[in-house]
Amino acid sequence: MFSPATQIDDPTLCVVHTSVGQRITGALAQMLNLVDASTFHQYRLPANAEVELHYHDFDEYWWFVSGTPRVTLRTPGGVTKVARLEQGDMVACVRGIEHTLWADHELVYYQFSSVLSGDERTGHLTRS
Repeated sequence: MFSPATQIDDPTLCVVHTSVGQRITGALAQMLNLVDASTFHQYRLPANAEVELHYHDFDEYWWFVSGTPRVTLRTPGGVTKVARLEQGDMVACVRGIEHTLWADHELVYYQFSSVLSGDERTGHLTRS
């Protein structure tokens, strides 16, 4: 399965500071598959929760309602970047980009993903 993540040099392309008016860029939009509206739900991540660095075969979105997480993103080529987000910011994580998040307080965010075509693996995938 081809992943557009292999074309990304800076994984912070997936970070959208909607809290200050940013929108998904044209370059990022071209890499994302259509959103599956049925996956839209609110999620609460407890303070200091450990989330393994992982990726998916589908695009995953987080839109933060409350909290200021630290998000780590890594390309398939190993370029790693950390971004601080504010309430109202979004991560539009292209399939194949490894990601994790952390905060010392509860995070509340909307999570959703792209439409599956049928050959995607589900769950958290990791690279050795």
